[in-house]
Amino acid sequence: MYTARNGDAFLIDAGGTYLLIDAGFASTYQNFIATDLAQLAKGGGRLDLVVCTHIDADHIGGLLEFFSGNGTPAKRGIEVDAVWHNSLRSLPAPTAEPDGFHDRMVLEAIRRRGFPRAPISSPAPISARQGSSLAKLLREHGYTWNSGNGSTCISEGGALALSSDVRVQVIGPATARLEELRSRWLKEVRKLGYKGSSQPTDLIDDAYEMWCASAPAPAVPRANPIAANGSLRLEEVYTPDTSIANGSSITLIISKGNKRALFLGDAWAEDVAAKLRSLYTPTTPIIFDVIKVSHHGSRHNTSVDLLSVADSPCFLVSSDGTRHGHPDFEVLAEIVDRPAPFKRHLFFNYETAASKELESHTSKSGTAFSVHLAENDWIQLGEQL
Repeated sequence: MYTARNGDAFLIDAGGTYLLIDAGFASTYQNFIATDLAQLAKGGGRLDLVVCTHIDADHIGGLLEFFSGNGTPAKRGIEVDAVWHNSLRSLPAPTAEPDGFHDRMVLEAIRRRGFPRAPISSPAPISARQGSSLAKLLREHGYTWNSGNGSTCISEGGALALSSDVRVQVIGPATARLEELRSRWLKEVRKLGYKGSSQPTDLIDDAYEMWCASAPAPAVPRANPIAANGSLRLEEVYTPDTSIANGSSITLIISKGNKRALFLGDAWAEDVAAKLRSLYTPTTPIIFDVIKVSHHGSRHNTSVDLLSVADSPCFLVSSDGTRHGHPDFEVLAEIVDRPAPFKRHLFFNYETAASKELESHTSKSGTAFSVHLAENDWIQLGEQL
């Protein structure tokens, strides 16, 4: 779990099968991930799957840096067998005439803005490649993208066997979430004077992804009831996320043998809970070996209902606390306050106000838990659990 500032970046070793899930900002890749991938390639390793969960700057920036410099099919820095990334060309588009001159100028204006840069406080800040979308890089550099050329989307129900005992199951997003994001994109560029039909082109790819990576999330009301004892429970403060970009996150169950990992990107709690119920019809919480908490521990993406469906002895929380105060303490407290027949271990890649508060917290159910700081080092499932 790399130190990705307020973003996500995970490298997974499933018994010699490697997955990279998001890569934070460009500086995350350059400062940390690049060295590990070079070492992996030197030893004959490869990336079996790279996943861009969704088009947010704190998830996609490092992947832009990686794919822009990983070479051509004739000479790769490290081989990549498959890439999952939902861009505009992954959704079917109506047949129409190509964009006219004015439409292209509107798209060019968006492209010139480029991708958002890493936070100023980031160590040795490095800007993402400004001129090319991830879609364009994948197509031009010949990667197997969404099982082909990127013209289909990765959505709930999909699956991929990476080896004889490693499988990746897609539990989200629903195609409707991706369609909602496209509709919002079209609505916003219409305001800028675009009248085209967003037929797949390099310019469309660039403008769409750059807009998605920098589009402001809709305001989510924050409930602030006054608690008599000064502490609030998650059920008192939870309000659902309404960001369509977050709702489009690719969410995964990665299994190896009898081990299962749940990676939630920035997904909506309601979508995840509903899908898990449809898959497992649980009467008690489904136990995963590890859960990557959605949206950096935001109280808008983890609900009491979701935690009643899924539990684990190991939770991963990726955030430095600089954006929106993630993680929210109410989420962390709700995780550890529930009764369980096992000890829970919560891993953070930064010390934050909420993680420090959790260290002095006592579980209301008496269930044991521990707090760990994991900075760019392997978390060995099963050893410390």
